[in-house]
Amino acid sequence: MALAAQSQQDGSAGSGGFLVQLPPTSPQRSSVPLVASPASAPAGVFKTVGGFTYDWTALEEAIMDDAQVENAYIIVGNATDSEYLYEFEKGSFSIDRVTPIASASKWFTGALAMRMVQAGLATLDDPMPPPLVFWTTTGTKKDVKLKHTLSMTSGFNANPLVGGCQLLPTMSLYNCAKSIHDLRYDALRPGNAPGAQFSYGPHGLQVAAAYLEAKDTSIAPGTSPARQRNIHELFAQHITTPLGMTSTALYDPAGSAPTNPWIAGGGHSTARDYAKLLRAFLGGAFIVDMDTFTQQRTAGLTRLFVPGSASTWEYALGSFVECDTPAACATSKINSSPGAFGWTGWIDRQTGYYALIATEISSGGDAKGVELEQEMQGLIEDAIESRVPAS
Repeated sequence: MALAAQSQQDGSAGSGGFLVQLPPTSPQRSSVPLVASPASAPAGVFKTVGGFTYDWTALEEAIMDDAQVENAYIIVGNATDSEYLYEFEKGSFSIDRVTPIASASKWFTGALAMRMVQAGLATLDDPMPPPLVFWTTTGTKKDVKLKHTLSMTSGFNANPLVGGCQLLPTMSLYNCAKSIHDLRYDALRPGNAPGAQFSYGPHGLQVAAAYLEAKDTSIAPGTSPARQRNIHELFAQHITTPLGMTSTALYDPAGSAPTNPWIAGGGHSTARDYAKLLRAFLGGAFIVDMDTFTQQRTAGLTRLFVPGSASTWEYALGSFVECDTPAACATSKINSSPGAFGWTGWIDRQTGYYALIATEISSGGDAKGVELEQEMQGLIEDAIESRVPAS
């Protein structure tokens, strides 16, 4: 679920080791390659899309030279052209392979919340009660709002290694949120009020999902007795159905839908589906207020647990704001949500593209995916900037 995370409390790296929490292993699915990867990059890789010709030679060479990501499906696209600007299958990884995406799932919850805000069903400044009727009315915990739970600043993410009810699929999402509320708020650290600390972990998003499920006022059609939609129905209503994401769920779609899905790390998707989400983000019509959705919300906060591969990045609503230095995050237009198995998608609103590394790496995938992403970014920018009108 989580990226490799390091403790940065009091400015130190703790023991210097890395903390990693991974989803339960899932059976390896067989896939048939759609495109055979050549033994070495061809002399030139060109593609004409939308009246322009792009030279992807340098990008493909870098992808093939990367020894850490052996099997992946790579996609680069923009918001205006339905055809991908670039796609490449390295090794054997089908564009339609259903894959556990670990922490890349976090963007799902942020997007769902923003879509429900657009629909008038919630606001980012909503307090947890009254939909979550168990919520306390005393202490700093009473001040937790939806925006805090989505931005890792709620006070519930003390440690990404802490287990808990998010790993109990047969529990109700509501009762899981109550368990987190009752047991997981870190009252031992001074100043642990919502909006005061950035700590990367699973609990805030689990609470956010429970709140959205309880807040929804729509009624599931055809049910008797009538009931509110559950989190899976809301996700389909607001995200997957509008985008035609037919192979994406908050759980492994090969099984049954859990009543308490692992919100921060249990999602599954395909490269084709996830690219639709990234393209929608970039387009600006699916989520109208992209500035609110993508802006940093952790600048200047105490950083307790931060992914090692994102030590200088800030956090938005379900995604990181990428930057080389914390100060640069104020103007950065690059957001991403990498996962522990290397699945890494990102949008660059300044250059005007989205990209995806769809992969499943059993060990150290989070660092390997991000390293390849960082190498790809400059090469993609170069290819876009040097495109030429098609003759």
